[in-house]
Amino acid sequence: MKTLFLKIFLILMFVSGILLWDIIGVKWEYYRVLEATHIIGSIFISVFLIIPFVNKHLYYHLVTNRVHSPDGWIFVIILVSIIVTGFYLFLVGNRGGDIIGRYSFYIHLYGSFFLLFLLFYHIKKAKTASSPNVIITVIVVLSSFYPAGLWAKEKKLTHLKIENSVSRYHNNDWTSSAKCKSCHSEIFNQWADSNHKNLVSSNPYYMVMEALAGEDQGDKFRQWCMGCHNPSGLTTGLKKTGHRMDNNFLATSMFETGAKTVIDDFKNHPDSRLEEGVSCVACHRIMKADSNGDASYTIELKNRKRYVFEDSKSTFRQWLGEKFINAKPNIHIQSYSKKLYKKSEYCASCHDETSPITGKKVVSTFKEWQQSPYNDPKNPQKHKDCIDCHMTNLKNGKFSPLKGTSTSGGEIKKDIKVHYFAGSNYFLAGLKNKTNKQQIIQLLKTSAKLDVDIKNNEVLVGVKNIGAGHHLPTGVADFRELWLDITLKDRDGKIVLSSGKLQSNGNLAKNTRVFMKLFGDKSGKPVGLMFWRYEKLLKDTRIPAGKRRVESYKIKVKKLNYPLTIVVKLNFRIYPQWVSDIVQKMYPQLPDPTVITLNKLVKSFNK
Repeated sequence: MKTLFLKIFLILMFVSGILLWDIIGVKWEYYRVLEATHIIGSIFISVFLIIPFVNKHLYYHLVTNRVHSPDGWIFVIILVSIIVTGFYLFLVGNRGGDIIGRYSFYIHLYGSFFLLFLLFYHIKKAKTASSPNVIITVIVVLSSFYPAGLWAKEKKLTHLKIENSVSRYHNNDWTSSAKCKSCHSEIFNQWADSNHKNLVSSNPYYMVMEALAGEDQGDKFRQWCMGCHNPSGLTTGLKKTGHRMDNNFLATSMFETGAKTVIDDFKNHPDSRLEEGVSCVACHRIMKADSNGDASYTIELKNRKRYVFEDSKSTFRQWLGEKFINAKPNIHIQSYSKKLYKKSEYCASCHDETSPITGKKVVSTFKEWQQSPYNDPKNPQKHKDCIDCHMTNLKNGKFSPLKGTSTSGGEIKKDIKVHYFAGSNYFLAGLKNKTNKQQIIQLLKTSAKLDVDIKNNEVLVGVKNIGAGHHLPTGVADFRELWLDITLKDRDGKIVLSSGKLQSNGNLAKNTRVFMKLFGDKSGKPVGLMFWRYEKLLKDTRIPAGKRRVESYKIKVKKLNYPLTIVVKLNFRIYPQWVSDIVQKMYPQLPDPTVITLNKLVKSFNK
């Protein structure tokens, strides 16, 4: 009787394993339970039934009766191989990075077919229960658990458009990024100190701007900001972004490293605490996106495919959930990785902005890229999408694709897309992590080159946009300062011409040549911080991709003592000092943004 039960259990293990095969197409809500049942059941049956039985069986035939059966030995070898590879797939996983994982999967799968064949051969040989009866029993049992359409196709997922805020999610629908850390530790660490993660309470500039937007246009207007900066808050019905509190004290995480708050919140409150900024799920559950900007993407959380125990609050069950994912991660990969994510339109869903008040385009980064020489899909050598620059590793000032794995134990790739999200805001990233800051600065330094000449008592300085796939600068270009700092001296060291110096109050002098946009309201008055009021473009001196701009400076000294030496710097500061002064009234611990030099040229001129 024990032998019969053991064989039935083996068949159950086999059938439940086969149903996990991709070609079967079991619906996910059944699949996730079936996988957990197969793994846990197989461990239990192997440890408490199969191993003791085989040990007893071998002793009886080899030691007591001294019977040597070739098919029996083959049966034992295959059975042991299946058990060992099964434990390997559970404890280590098959994430594509090591050859053992792949071989384990094939041995475990195809060995099961061979094992079943030997089992029926052995059953027939021993004239025990007929295989058809056993198979019919197993099918009936399984059908009772999975009644309606075992192999039915997956229904089309429903979508939520964040920009319309039609439906609301619960906090628990947003899974914490801290969960991703155990398997994607390096990616998590890059993201943790990036500007994508630190978009809200750890970004004092944003907090001031959202509050100002609410005061100027009403609290509902905050949702325009929150769609990209705080999607978890917006989709759960929050009307504004709140300040994080530590006990009864206002807390700031602008200097916090490693996403400590996210990790601590997950430990103490699992998924009940909302994660602000752009979390892992916020990007990796976007189903649709277009280039209209203003959060023009569709995010889907509720129906994402979860493995058993994936969202458990128990440490042990979380561990089990991770093992279930690692054992067969293809569903996990499909759930969180889309071809869409490589396209520039995906980034444009947030990195283009239109004022809902005036209908004017505030940020046109995607449109600028569309008109650039980098938008050339017919020429793969020239074509570059956003991620080719902003998610490619830099080393020694050059793009140096990072070889490695994005998942612990995963497949080795030639170009891991790093999650520093190098852009322009070196300052806030630098308050947390030097590596993140250096990645951004290295990218900025690839953007432009300088040339200089002196003709007819004029200094001519050329600035060419050689690296940016959009205007230089882009983004909120009315808050970006890119300018020329020049100093011309004669042979005695006397300054003949000077421009682009900081004043004592930290602001640029009026004669500074700045590459930027200047927004005005309907009457032509600069809008200052309230860029959503923009109706008239007062000035745009930025440099389009691949273009060169020349700035001329009159030399007012009539008699020049040659040789002349000129030092030209292309400087950049993420926020003007006057903006930082306003923010520092709310956040006095905020330091002043440093000025970085993107390029420097020293040249001498003889008469």
